[in-house]
Amino acid sequence: MNYSIDSGAKVHVNIMELLVQNEIDKQLRLYPKKIRDYINKVEVATYALNRLPPLYASSLIGKEHQKRTGMQKYKSQITLAVRRSLAAIERDPIKKTVPIRPESYVEHDLAKESLDKLETLFKRQGILGDYQKLSWDNLYRVIYPLIAKLKYETIKRNELEFAALTDVSKQLSEELSQSYNLTQRER
Repeated sequence: MNYSIDSGAKVHVNIMELLVQNEIDKQLRLYPKKIRDYINKVEVATYALNRLPPLYASSLIGKEHQKRTGMQKYKSQITLAVRRSLAAIERDPIKKTVPIRPESYVEHDLAKESLDKLETLFKRQGILGDYQKLSWDNLYRVIYPLIAKLKYETIKRNELEFAALTDVSKQLSEELSQSYNLTQRER
């Protein structure tokens, strides 16, 4: 039997992440606000998750099953991993780190940058007014008439060029015909 990796599931989640996040929030409630503000929850979660087994699910039933499994089987391990993680992070709470940005954020930023460049170009060309904003919602409404106009102008230009070539061809044909007739008369 062949099974496809994508048999309808569009998302899979590690339920352990949710359980760890809940435990972090629970334990941080016991900390003074000044200390809580300096603790990077992402680092705490990462540290703890690296010491716990994953519990992946791709359906709502699977999600509920993994939550029950996690709470029954790994509750004490989760509590201990988060406690140790907080202790490790507390040693250097203001440590500066460069977070990883998901690829989708990077793609979003590039798409936004491209949209901004199009907006600037369209404003420069007088296609958009100074106070108009280009967005993903109105991009089609702005670009479609431009493409239609360009297509129409291209067709018209091609028709004009064809007509001009036809006229030149007729003139050349007539000149050649006259020249031929003249050479025939001279003989």
